[in-house]
Amino acid sequence: MAAFPMTKKLTIILAGLGLSLGLGACSSKPVVGILLPTTGNASTYGESLASGIRVAVAEAREGKGLPQGFELVWMDTGSDPARAVAKLKEMVEKRGVKMVIGGATSDEARALIPELDKLNIVCLSPSASAPDLAKMSPHFFRIYPSDRLEGGRAGSFIFDTLKAKTTLLLVGNNDYTRGIEPEFLRKYSEQLGGKIVQRVALDEAGWEARTTAALKKDKPEAVYLIGYASDITKGIRFLRNEKYDGRIITTSALYTGKAIQDLGPLAEGVFFPLPPFDRTSKDENVQRFVKRYMDTYQRAPDIFAAHGYDAMRIVIEVMRIAKPPETPEIEKALHFGISEFKGVTGPILFDDYGEVKHYPKMFIIKDGQVLSYEVFLKHERARILRQVQELLGMKQKTAGTGR
Repeated sequence: MAAFPMTKKLTIILAGLGLSLGLGACSSKPVVGILLPTTGNASTYGESLASGIRVAVAEAREGKGLPQGFELVWMDTGSDPARAVAKLKEMVEKRGVKMVIGGATSDEARALIPELDKLNIVCLSPSASAPDLAKMSPHFFRIYPSDRLEGGRAGSFIFDTLKAKTTLLLVGNNDYTRGIEPEFLRKYSEQLGGKIVQRVALDEAGWEARTTAALKKDKPEAVYLIGYASDITKGIRFLRNEKYDGRIITTSALYTGKAIQDLGPLAEGVFFPLPPFDRTSKDENVQRFVKRYMDTYQRAPDIFAAHGYDAMRIVIEVMRIAKPPETPEIEKALHFGISEFKGVTGPILFDDYGEVKHYPKMFIIKDGQVLSYEVFLKHERARILRQVQELLGMKQKTAGTGR
């Protein structure tokens, strides 16, 4: 396994040379599949990803940047990994798809990967994050950071920054949580010495009673909610109902406009990590994307819309480079043709395994707004300074009147 990355790149080069010699005169259309969950329990992610993809396509079309013959084939996975596999086969075998944007969730990506090898098709995932996915196939690439980075970041933030030495875990049951939890425990418990007072599975009967008992008996300084948006909203509602006044930290899956909107005031003060997409950035690419997105949808883009946008821009560029648009040339373009691609989610450069390194930052929900923790601290320091200055001014005024 250690030699895999080197042989992978060598295979891509040799296969690309062979294909170029054998098929140089062939006309092969750049047909791209969009395989996302637009219905079912992961539909909020699929909808956000799709919205970003549409913005990228519209932008390229207006700028006449689409390759000749470019075509999109859209299919809904229904948030079902088995359906995702069936739709992948259909779009490749019946619609002539050459490359797929798919694997929105880690569960879907894991199901798709064996089929990618059988069908000899490349998949670029905009959002799957389970740690081991990228090493499972040379045909699988992703632009969302590994859960290893998110879990470790949460562990150090809870222990070092929030100074919470005891934590209650509320955990969902899916590949996403199984990727984050071990890395969190490695950082928080094994390396830093934090204590996990209880681990409660949110899909087990009686989880509410177990959580209540742990809150009363162990009095954890923090609760870490690991799961998708449905798990997160369920857990936060319960904690608020229990009047829990400690720190609540969760995953980047919270950051869909719908989840935060549904929670409303209940989300106030909740912390979570995000890949480095800052929609308030002064970067020209980010500003252009945010403006166009808001003009199109009358709302601000979330992290998944940004990743959908970047994924589609990369695919368009790959289809411009890959001549002909067949698997070896597509893989060669991803590894060697995309060099420090400037995405709105950060610079994108694929490593030997087909993934990027984007280190997450911590965010907080304050007054209904999502703020980076660094920005939040600056605001808090400024607010405290104003209060001190006002207090000193009042004292001076009182002293001047002789009262």
